[in-house]
Amino acid sequence: MSLPISEHPRHSPTRSLSFYLVLVFCVLPVWSIPIFSWSFVLYELRGGGISGLSWHGRALFTYALAEVLFSIHYYILYKFVDGPCPISPGNTEELTLAFKRISQSGLTNLPGDAKTEDILDVSYPESSAETIEKLSPTDPRAIDFQDQFRNWFGGVPWSQIRRKEMCTWLYWCLYYAHMPEFDKIPPTQLNVLLDCLDLVEKRAGTRIPDGSNPNAQPRLLTLDPVSIRWRPLIYYLLIALSDFIMKQLFIRVWGMTLDSRHGIDYLVRIPPTWDACKGPTPIVFVYGLGLGLLQYSTIIYSFLTQVPDRPLFVLLQPHVSQQIFHPRFLVPKNRKETVTTVRQLLIDLGWVPNPPDARKGDAKGSRPRGVTMTSHSHGSFLHAWLLKDEPALVARSLFIDPVAFCSWEGDLCLKFLYNPATTGLQLFMNYFASTEIGIANLLQRQFDWAANTLFFEEIPHALDPSRNKFIVANDDVVLSAPRIKKYLMSHGVRSGLYFNSQGQHGLALIPGTEGFNELMTWLKEPEHY
Repeated sequence: MSLPISEHPRHSPTRSLSFYLVLVFCVLPVWSIPIFSWSFVLYELRGGGISGLSWHGRALFTYALAEVLFSIHYYILYKFVDGPCPISPGNTEELTLAFKRISQSGLTNLPGDAKTEDILDVSYPESSAETIEKLSPTDPRAIDFQDQFRNWFGGVPWSQIRRKEMCTWLYWCLYYAHMPEFDKIPPTQLNVLLDCLDLVEKRAGTRIPDGSNPNAQPRLLTLDPVSIRWRPLIYYLLIALSDFIMKQLFIRVWGMTLDSRHGIDYLVRIPPTWDACKGPTPIVFVYGLGLGLLQYSTIIYSFLTQVPDRPLFVLLQPHVSQQIFHPRFLVPKNRKETVTTVRQLLIDLGWVPNPPDARKGDAKGSRPRGVTMTSHSHGSFLHAWLLKDEPALVARSLFIDPVAFCSWEGDLCLKFLYNPATTGLQLFMNYFASTEIGIANLLQRQFDWAANTLFFEEIPHALDPSRNKFIVANDDVVLSAPRIKKYLMSHGVRSGLYFNSQGQHGLALIPGTEGFNELMTWLKEPEHY
């Protein structure tokens, strides 16, 4: 009898040629600058020949010295980031509800393999309608759950996970702290922990064996040592310069306004003839991890030119854009602060009712209807916060490569932060994104998984394709696109889901691609609500 997939060992693929090409021509030249700077400065100081250097040599020495001083500053920042997790325990009720929804997810049996939308001619129950009962160990739904859940334990076979490691992981999920000895856990916390363990065991169809297995250690995202790779001052100076240039282009050439209110920076453009009550809903765009405006300039420009009849609001996020010189680089606003601030900004702009629920019962066209929330990748976390806490602000939602769905399965965590890079693209993303100090701080010390996870039940009008659009690419190296597709389809999402079978992460943001045409077509659709 063959072993179930949850028992198959996972072997890391060998490094490809592209890995070494990126290593030699992209990563090493940037990574080695601080090393050469230290070597040059120490050599000149030891030799005492600084006064004899030409002006070219003195300029080079000055630059190298700046790199040395910056590397010391960078190390201080690293020690700060690698400190204790600053996140306080979340709301216990919200966390237990999240675990219940996780246990219910995937219980719906789809007809056949459900590879296309065409077979979905009927509606499917929301996950909250499913009864949580202990599954059989051979139930395909239990085996699938085991296979995904073991991501949090390094992909070891499910049968190797023991009760101590599982409880350690669950305790981290609930309280963002290392689990003390069982007899030292407060009774209230212990009851919640055991309830969540019971849900996991029912869903997995097996009882987690007692004892401990050091080879199946859990991934404790906000407690594990932070993974940061060195980078030089010149790297951040170039990023800051590119950000400044892009802001000037958006302001001087494309008519946007740069402003800062309530501790948030943003770019905004409002057409002079637009009417807040009768015009199309404004676009609020939240970008993902990377280089900020430089990386997303093409899609922002496309919003400005292809849907010029509506306002555009671009939230600037220094903590995801490697803006190390920004005062809030390592202190991003949390969920409550962000939602409160964005809500007030939208009220100040006159784009949403004040208060947000005031539009209920009003005549059509007498009050603003809300905004079209548009997010890419990591931006879907902030998108999720608004839908959870202020759903009345959002009239429509456009999710592009969303990472907020199915994040409990561990694919995102494993792929982006823990798995060693084996291809050139993976290495590029690892060095230039996930191990950058600001991004590492955000993901490995500021990550609130319960707040960042978006469940289908939390999306208003989720089955209305005119109100919600989901764009997912199959060959996404960051998230597990087929899992997200399955999750959405199991809830009845059909025409609202665009799944590009050959697309990659971010491809839909590039003009001319099928995904880009799909999202622009959706944005231009008449709004009849």
